[in-house]
Amino acid sequence: MTHPPAHPRHVIKRVFLIVFSLFLLILAGSVVVCAQNTTSAIAVDYFYEEGCLKCQQASPVIENVTNTYECNLTSYEIISSYDLARSYGISVVPAVVVNKEIVITYNDYQGNTALLEDLLIKAIINGSGEINNTSDISKNEVKNATKLSPFLVFIAGLLSGFNPCILAVMAFLATLILSSSGKRKDILKMILGFCTGIFITYMIVGLSIMGTVYVLPSLKTTITTSMIVIIFILGFWHIYDAYHLWKYSKSTFHTPKAMIELLEKTSKSNILLLSFVSGGIFSLVKAPCVGAIYFSILDLLVGRTDLALGAFYLAIYNLGVIFPIIIMGILLGYGMKPETITKLKENKRVEIRLFTGMILLLLALLLHLHII
Repeated sequence: MTHPPAHPRHVIKRVFLIVFSLFLLILAGSVVVCAQNTTSAIAVDYFYEEGCLKCQQASPVIENVTNTYECNLTSYEIISSYDLARSYGISVVPAVVVNKEIVITYNDYQGNTALLEDLLIKAIINGSGEINNTSDISKNEVKNATKLSPFLVFIAGLLSGFNPCILAVMAFLATLILSSSGKRKDILKMILGFCTGIFITYMIVGLSIMGTVYVLPSLKTTITTSMIVIIFILGFWHIYDAYHLWKYSKSTFHTPKAMIELLEKTSKSNILLLSFVSGGIFSLVKAPCVGAIYFSILDLLVGRTDLALGAFYLAIYNLGVIFPIIIMGILLGYGMKPETITKLKENKRVEIRLFTGMILLLLALLLHLHII
């Protein structure tokens, strides 16, 4: 006896339940693994000096790591504990001794608090005495572990830019401009302004977050944890939106009425200026739809790079985001009909949503486990 094919709604619902169950299973396993790997008996001795600016920069990093790994942290003022410091070969501060064997000095990280955190975590995990000094930990190894590939960052931007929300706005704006002025060169102006607005807005937001961590390193854990939680939520939201699109043919990522009114004004006058403003507002208002992968990139950059290198990676990512928009805009300017983009968006948006949601959940899990 043959059974009738399952309804697409039921199929999507089953996929959602399977993905959700697998995610919970992986998350539960990761919690168990993390609990097993956490060492609570490790002793950490921290040597500092009153009024030392380098110590003030290192202290919050050391406290955050030792609290996370439930270590026994003991702080020593080097002047009053000089004999103990000298027994470890320590003559300058700040300095950290893990498990009475592994010594981390300022020379090991040269003011790079992200490197200090990585060295301290690795020393705690290997605190059984398998390594005798952090000098044995290659700085290049640590840097390579956190080094990002510009190509992969650009690809991440492409994934974010090829998004149903952006495609919808592109088709909407192109239709408005063609129906009002009828000039395809105005579409190119719109694309230039819109892309510039997105690029600058994402740069300002990203550099502001990284700058905050650079000035106040004690906030790094709070900020990165918050971004991971946001990525988790957005991942589930994208998967749910895929189901919602199958069931109701309508997305849960709504565009505010005020945003639509602004987009309508863009086609009438001051196209370059208004499209720039529209791009900036779009990148903020539609952040849940477009900016999810952006949070993943930011989480990778926060505390792991300086501002200059972070700005470089952000610029590459943002170029990836606007690249599909530029290509679509050029095609529209040279004859492609807006209906073509609308059709593409309608045909593939469920698959894009589902794929993006699963990628976001995987990224959040990898970031949570410090695998990437």
